[in-house]
Amino acid sequence: MPRSRLAIAVLAATSLWSVGAGAFEIQHSATRYANRRYQCDLNVKLDAPLDKVEAILRDYEKYPELDSRILEARIVERPAPNVATLETTLRVCLGWFCQNVKRIERVEESPHALAATADPSRSDVKYGVTRLQLAPGEHGGTLVTYSTSITPAFWIPSVIGRRWMLRTLEDATTDLFMNVETKALGEEKAASN
Repeated sequence: MPRSRLAIAVLAATSLWSVGAGAFEIQHSATRYANRRYQCDLNVKLDAPLDKVEAILRDYEKYPELDSRILEARIVERPAPNVATLETTLRVCLGWFCQNVKRIERVEESPHALAATADPSRSDVKYGVTRLQLAPGEHGGTLVTYSTSITPAFWIPSVIGRRWMLRTLEDATTDLFMNVETKALGEEKAASN
C-alpha cells in the first residue's frame, strides 16, 4: 500500500476510534452475594445528555423497551408528586430455571436521582433497594452511579444458581444502560432534525 493510502487509512481509523471513544464506558462494576443478598454496583459513562437520560429512566412504563427481561412495567399510583408506586414483571432465567417475578416498588424521585424500595408483602422479593444517581459528564455526557441489592423470595440453586444470578444481574444492568444511551442519542438526533 502506498504511503499516502496508508496515511489516509490510519487517519480514518483514528477518527473512527476517537468518535467512539466517548461512547458507553464502564468505570466500575462489581457483583457479589453477601448476607443473603445479590448486590450489583455499576458506574458508567454515557455519551448522552443528562436531561435525556433522566427522562428515559423516569418513563417507567417503557422499561420493556430497555430490558428484554422486563415483561411489563406500570405505575400503580402516584401518592405524592415525586413518588411512584411501580409494578414490574420480569422474566428471570438461571440456566434451565425460568420464572416470572413480580415486584412492587416505591420509587422516590429527586433531581438527578431515583431510589426504589420493594414492598416484600406484594413482591416476589424479600428485600430490594435500588439507588441511581446521575451527574454531568465530560462533553455533555452523563455519569451514572447505580447500586441494587435484592433478596429473592423464590428458590435459587445455591452454588451454580448464585453465579448465574450474579452474572444475569450484571449483564442485564449493563445492557439496560447501554440501551438508555442508545435511546437518548436517538431522541437527541431526532430533536435536532
